[in-house]
Amino acid sequence: MRISKNILLKEIPFEARDCHALELYLSKMAAKGWMLDEIWIFNIFKFKRCEPKNLRFTVDIPRLSDTCPDTSLQNYELLFNEYIEICESSGWKHIVEDSEYQIFCTEDINVVDIQTDDSLKLDSLLKINSEYIQMLFFFFLAMTWGKNNPTIESYSYGKLCMTIFYSSITFFFGLNFLEDLLWKLSAKKSLKEGNIVEYPGLSSFKIKLLIQKYDSVAIIILLVGIFILQNENQISSLILAFSIGFIILTIMLLVNIIKNHS
Repeated sequence: MRISKNILLKEIPFEARDCHALELYLSKMAAKGWMLDEIWIFNIFKFKRCEPKNLRFTVDIPRLSDTCPDTSLQNYELLFNEYIEICESSGWKHIVEDSEYQIFCTEDINVVDIQTDDSLKLDSLLKINSEYIQMLFFFFLAMTWGKNNPTIESYSYGKLCMTIFYSSITFFFGLNFLEDLLWKLSAKKSLKEGNIVEYPGLSSFKIKLLIQKYDSVAIIILLVGIFILQNENQISSLILAFSIGFIILTIMLLVNIIKNHS
Protein backbone atom coordinates (compact mmCIF):
# COMPACT_ATOMS: atom_id res chain seq x y z
CA MET A 1 0.00 0.00 0.00
CA ARG A 2 1.47 3.33 -1.09
CA ILE A 3 1.25 5.88 1.73
CA SER A 4 2.96 8.66 -0.15
CA LYS A 5 5.29 9.15 -3.09
CA ASN A 6 8.24 8.00 -1.00
CA ILE A 7 6.74 5.54 1.50
CA LEU A 8 5.41 2.06 0.79
CA LEU A 9 3.87 -0.34 3.30
CA LYS A 10 3.64 -4.08 2.69
CA GLU A 11 2.31 -6.83 4.92
CA ILE A 12 4.85 -9.61 4.53
CA PRO A 13 4.16 -12.96 6.22
CA PHE A 14 7.61 -14.01 7.33
CA GLU A 15 8.44 -17.27 9.06
CA ALA A 16 11.79 -18.79 9.95
CA ARG A 17 12.05 -20.91 6.83
CA ASP A 18 11.51 -17.83 4.62
CA CYS A 19 14.77 -16.11 5.60
CA HIS A 20 16.50 -16.81 2.26
CA ALA A 21 13.43 -15.83 0.23
CA LEU A 22 13.07 -12.61 2.20
CA GLU A 23 16.70 -11.73 1.46
CA LEU A 24 16.06 -12.15 -2.27
CA TYR A 25 12.80 -10.20 -2.04
CA LEU A 26 14.46 -7.25 -0.29
CA SER A 27 17.19 -7.24 -2.94
CA LYS A 28 14.52 -7.07 -5.66
CA MET A 29 12.80 -4.18 -3.86
CA ALA A 30 16.09 -2.27 -3.53
CA ALA A 31 16.76 -2.79 -7.23
CA LYS A 32 13.34 -1.23 -7.91
CA GLY A 33 14.17 1.78 -5.72
CA TRP A 34 12.54 0.74 -2.43
CA MET A 35 14.76 0.34 0.64
CA LEU A 36 13.59 -1.40 3.81
CA ASP A 37 13.30 1.16 6.62
CA GLU A 38 11.31 -0.41 9.47
CA ILE A 39 9.28 -3.47 10.45
CA TRP A 40 6.09 -2.67 12.31
CA ILE A 41 3.69 -4.86 14.24
CA PHE A 42 1.84 -7.61 12.30
CA ASN A 43 4.78 -7.88 9.88
CA ILE A 44 4.15 -4.53 8.23
CA PHE A 45 7.32 -3.68 6.29
CA LYS A 46 7.96 0.00 5.67
CA PHE A 47 9.97 0.88 2.56
CA LYS A 48 11.38 4.27 1.61
CA ARG A 49 12.05 5.49 -1.91
CA CYS A 50 15.74 5.36 -2.83
CA GLU A 51 18.00 5.24 -5.83
CA PRO A 52 17.84 1.75 -7.36
CA LYS A 53 20.71 -0.27 -5.91
CA ASN A 54 22.12 -3.76 -6.28
CA LEU A 55 22.26 -4.82 -2.65
CA ARG A 56 22.72 -8.12 -0.95
CA PHE A 57 20.66 -8.70 2.21
CA THR A 58 21.01 -11.19 5.03
CA VAL A 59 18.60 -12.13 7.81
CA ASP A 60 20.38 -13.25 10.97
CA ILE A 61 19.09 -14.71 14.22
CA PRO A 62 21.83 -14.04 16.77
CA ARG A 63 20.22 -15.85 19.74
CA LEU A 64 22.25 -13.70 22.13
CA SER A 65 20.25 -14.91 25.11
CA ASP A 66 21.75 -18.39 24.61
CA THR A 67 25.28 -17.05 25.11
CA CYS A 68 24.47 -14.44 27.75
CA PRO A 69 24.59 -15.88 31.32
CA ASP A 70 23.73 -12.44 32.73
CA THR A 71 20.19 -11.73 31.54
CA SER A 72 20.14 -8.13 32.73
CA LEU A 73 19.05 -5.58 30.15
CA GLN A 74 22.29 -3.61 30.45
CA ASN A 75 24.48 -6.64 29.79
CA TYR A 76 22.27 -7.75 26.90
CA GLU A 77 22.51 -4.31 25.27
CA LEU A 78 26.31 -4.38 25.55
CA LEU A 79 26.38 -7.83 23.95
CA PHE A 80 23.98 -6.72 21.21
CA ASN A 81 26.02 -3.60 20.40
CA GLU A 82 29.16 -5.74 20.23
CA TYR A 83 27.38 -8.13 17.86
CA ILE A 84 26.33 -5.25 15.57
CA GLU A 85 29.85 -3.80 15.59
CA ILE A 86 31.36 -7.15 14.59
CA CYS A 87 28.88 -7.57 11.73
CA GLU A 88 29.39 -4.03 10.45
CA SER A 89 33.19 -4.35 10.66
CA SER A 90 32.81 -7.42 8.43
CA GLY A 91 31.08 -5.33 5.77
CA TRP A 92 27.41 -5.69 6.72
CA LYS A 93 25.32 -2.57 7.42
CA HIS A 94 22.61 -3.03 10.05
CA ILE A 95 19.20 -2.04 8.65
CA VAL A 96 16.39 -3.29 10.84
CA GLU A 97 16.00 -4.87 14.27
CA ASP A 98 13.01 -7.12 14.87
CA SER A 99 12.09 -9.20 17.92
CA GLU A 100 13.99 -12.26 16.68
CA TYR A 101 15.65 -11.18 13.44
CA GLN A 102 18.40 -8.74 12.49
CA ILE A 103 18.53 -7.59 8.88
CA PHE A 104 21.73 -6.35 7.26
CA CYS A 105 22.69 -5.32 3.74
CA THR A 106 25.88 -4.76 1.76
CA GLU A 107 26.96 -3.61 -1.68
CA ASP A 108 29.86 -6.08 -1.66
CA ILE A 109 28.67 -9.34 -3.22
CA ASN A 110 31.83 -11.11 -2.04
CA VAL A 111 31.50 -10.31 1.66
CA VAL A 112 31.49 -13.37 3.95
CA ASP A 113 28.13 -14.44 5.39
CA ILE A 114 27.45 -13.50 9.00
CA GLN A 115 26.45 -17.06 9.81
CA THR A 116 28.53 -19.67 7.96
CA ASP A 117 27.62 -22.71 10.05
CA ASP A 118 24.48 -24.34 8.62
CA SER A 119 23.83 -26.34 11.79
CA LEU A 120 23.90 -23.24 14.04
CA LYS A 121 21.74 -21.29 11.59
CA LEU A 122 19.16 -24.07 11.36
CA ASP A 123 19.17 -24.52 15.14
CA SER A 124 18.38 -20.81 15.55
CA LEU A 125 15.56 -21.02 13.00
CA LEU A 126 13.99 -24.08 14.60
CA LYS A 127 13.89 -22.36 17.99
CA ILE A 128 11.60 -19.67 16.59
CA ASN A 129 7.94 -20.49 16.98
CA SER A 130 5.89 -20.32 13.79
CA GLU A 131 3.12 -17.75 13.85
CA TYR A 132 0.10 -20.00 14.21
CA ILE A 133 -1.53 -17.85 16.90
CA GLN A 134 -3.24 -15.72 14.25
CA MET A 135 -4.45 -18.86 12.48
CA LEU A 136 -5.87 -20.39 15.67
CA PHE A 137 -7.50 -17.12 16.66
CA PHE A 138 -9.22 -16.76 13.29
CA PHE A 139 -10.37 -20.37 13.34
CA PHE A 140 -11.74 -19.94 16.87
CA LEU A 141 -13.50 -16.73 15.78
CA ALA A 142 -15.08 -18.52 12.84
CA MET A 143 -16.34 -21.39 14.97
CA THR A 144 -17.76 -19.23 17.76
CA TRP A 145 -19.28 -16.77 15.29
CA GLY A 146 -21.22 -19.55 13.63
CA LYS A 147 -22.47 -20.89 16.95
CA ASN A 148 -23.56 -17.43 18.08
CA ASN A 149 -25.55 -16.88 14.88
CA PRO A 150 -28.11 -19.70 14.85
CA THR A 151 -30.29 -17.91 12.29
CA ILE A 152 -27.71 -18.51 9.57
CA GLU A 153 -27.60 -22.22 10.38
CA SER A 154 -31.35 -22.53 10.71
CA TYR A 155 -31.86 -23.46 7.05
CA SER A 156 -30.03 -25.69 4.58
CA TYR A 157 -28.32 -23.00 2.47
CA GLY A 158 -26.90 -21.31 5.54
CA LYS A 159 -25.71 -24.64 6.95
CA LEU A 160 -24.06 -25.52 3.64
CA CYS A 161 -22.22 -22.17 3.50
CA MET A 162 -21.01 -22.45 7.09
CA THR A 163 -19.87 -26.04 6.56
CA ILE A 164 -17.83 -25.01 3.52
CA PHE A 165 -16.52 -22.03 5.48
CA TYR A 166 -15.25 -24.14 8.41
CA SER A 167 -13.85 -26.80 6.10
CA SER A 168 -11.94 -24.35 3.89
CA ILE A 169 -10.32 -22.65 6.89
CA THR A 170 -9.44 -25.99 8.53
CA PHE A 171 -7.79 -27.36 5.38
CA PHE A 172 -5.93 -24.10 4.70
CA PHE A 173 -4.49 -23.80 8.21
CA GLY A 174 -3.75 -27.53 8.24
CA LEU A 175 -1.71 -27.21 5.05
CA ASN A 176 0.22 -24.28 6.52
CA PHE A 177 1.13 -26.45 9.49
CA LEU A 178 2.02 -29.36 7.20
CA GLU A 179 4.23 -27.15 5.02
CA ASP A 180 6.19 -25.95 8.04
CA LEU A 181 6.52 -29.49 9.45
CA LEU A 182 7.72 -30.95 6.14
CA TRP A 183 10.36 -28.25 5.77
CA LYS A 184 11.68 -28.79 9.29
CA LEU A 185 11.92 -32.56 8.77
CA SER A 186 13.58 -32.10 5.37
CA ALA A 187 16.04 -29.53 6.74
CA LYS A 188 17.04 -31.76 9.66
CA LYS A 189 17.48 -34.72 7.32
CA SER A 190 19.66 -32.71 4.91
CA LEU A 191 21.84 -31.47 7.75
CA LYS A 192 22.20 -34.98 9.20
CA GLU A 193 23.25 -36.38 5.82
CA GLY A 194 25.71 -33.55 5.25
CA ASN A 195 23.71 -31.98 2.43
CA ILE A 196 22.90 -28.32 1.89
CA VAL A 197 19.67 -27.21 3.58
CA GLU A 198 17.16 -26.08 0.96
CA TYR A 199 15.13 -22.98 1.83
CA PRO A 200 11.96 -21.86 0.00
CA GLY A 201 12.80 -19.70 -3.01
CA LEU A 202 11.50 -16.34 -4.19
CA SER A 203 8.73 -17.80 -6.38
CA SER A 204 7.33 -19.74 -3.43
CA PHE A 205 7.56 -16.61 -1.28
CA LYS A 206 5.64 -14.55 -3.86
CA ILE A 207 2.81 -17.07 -3.76
CA LYS A 208 2.74 -16.62 0.00
CA LEU A 209 2.56 -12.84 -0.44
CA LEU A 210 -0.33 -13.26 -2.88
CA ILE A 211 -2.18 -15.46 -0.39
CA GLN A 212 -1.61 -12.93 2.39
CA LYS A 213 -2.86 -10.09 0.20
CA TYR A 214 -6.10 -11.93 -0.56
CA ASP A 215 -6.44 -12.98 3.08
CA SER A 216 -6.24 -9.40 4.38
CA VAL A 217 -8.59 -7.90 1.80
CA ALA A 218 -11.09 -10.76 1.99
CA ILE A 219 -11.31 -10.65 5.80
CA ILE A 220 -11.99 -6.90 5.73
CA ILE A 221 -14.71 -7.33 3.09
CA LEU A 222 -16.23 -10.23 5.01
CA LEU A 223 -16.39 -8.38 8.33
CA VAL A 224 -17.77 -5.20 6.75
CA GLY A 225 -20.33 -7.20 4.77
CA ILE A 226 -21.53 -9.07 7.85
CA PHE A 227 -22.23 -5.79 9.67
CA ILE A 228 -23.78 -4.04 6.67
CA LEU A 229 -25.89 -6.77 5.10
CA GLN A 230 -29.20 -7.57 6.77
CA ASN A 231 -30.48 -10.36 4.55
CA GLU A 232 -29.40 -13.82 5.74
CA ASN A 233 -29.15 -15.11 2.17
CA GLN A 234 -26.78 -12.29 1.27
CA ILE A 235 -24.60 -12.93 4.33
CA SER A 236 -24.48 -16.65 3.58
CA SER A 237 -23.54 -15.93 -0.05
CA LEU A 238 -20.77 -13.60 1.10
CA ILE A 239 -19.42 -16.31 3.42
CA LEU A 240 -19.61 -18.83 0.57
CA ALA A 241 -17.66 -16.50 -1.76
CA PHE A 242 -15.03 -16.03 0.94
CA SER A 243 -14.81 -19.80 1.42
CA ILE A 244 -14.40 -20.45 -2.31
CA GLY A 245 -11.52 -17.98 -2.32
CA PHE A 246 -9.92 -19.88 0.56
CA ILE A 247 -10.36 -23.15 -1.34
CA ILE A 248 -8.54 -21.68 -4.33
CA LEU A 249 -5.73 -20.50 -2.05
CA THR A 250 -5.59 -23.94 -0.45
CA ILE A 251 -5.14 -25.52 -3.88
CA MET A 252 -2.37 -23.00 -4.70
CA LEU A 253 -0.68 -23.79 -1.40
CA LEU A 254 -0.96 -27.54 -1.98
CA VAL A 255 0.56 -27.23 -5.46
CA ASN A 256 3.35 -25.14 -3.99
CA ILE A 257 4.07 -27.75 -1.30
CA ILE A 258 4.13 -30.58 -3.86
CA LYS A 259 6.45 -28.54 -6.09
CA ASN A 260 8.88 -27.79 -3.24
CA HIS A 261 9.01 -31.37 -1.98
CA SER A 262 8.87 -33.32 -5.24
